[in-house]
Amino acid sequence: MNPTTPPIPPSGDDQPLETGQTIEWAAPTSTPPAIQELIDSTAADKEVSIDPDARAESLEALETAAVAAAPVVSAGPVHYYAPAPDVPSIEHRKLSSNPLPQMPLLITLPHAAAETAQFSFSPQADQSRIIGNGVRELKEFFQFELPPTEQFTTIKNLTPGRLEKRDDAWHVVQKAEIALS
Repeated sequence: MNPTTPPIPPSGDDQPLETGQTIEWAAPTSTPPAIQELIDSTAADKEVSIDPDARAESLEALETAAVAAAPVVSAGPVHYYAPAPDVPSIEHRKLSSNPLPQMPLLITLPHAAAETAQFSFSPQADQSRIIGNGVRELKEFFQFELPPTEQFTTIKNLTPGRLEKRDDAWHVVQKAEIALS
C-alpha cells in the first residue's frame, strides 16, 4: 500500500460518502500471507541461542559503557549566580549558571559536589538597581558600611564570604565584605 494514498473504504453499495459520515473498518483477523512468509523465512534462516556467559559479559560491558558515559564531576571550580534573599541562606534550586543582572551573588564551588563554597558580589549584577533599592537585599550576605553621605555609585568586593550546604540549602557561615563608594 502506498503510504501517501489513503485506503479506499469498503462499500456494500456504491453510494458516495457524505460530510461527517463515519465508516467502520473490520480489524484484521490474521497476518497477510506475504508478510507471514517473510517472517517465517527470516526466522528459519537465523536460529538464535544465547549463551548465559556471553549474556553476562554483554551486561557487564553495557554497565561499564554507561558508567563511562555518565557525566564527569568537574575537577575545576563551578560558578553559580543567585538572588540575595532576606534570610542568610538560599535554596540550591534557586542557583543559576547564567550571570543574570538581578542576581548579586556569585557563588564559587571548588567542584560540583562540594558542600562548602565561597561567594562574593557578582560583577554581572546591575549595581544601579541594587543601589537604588538601598542595598537592603545584601545585608544578610554582605558586611558593609554606608558612606557618611549615604550616597554611593559603586559596589566593590573586599573579601569573599563562605557558605555551607545543609538540607539542600546554602547557609552563610561568614559574610562577604564589600565597599560602597
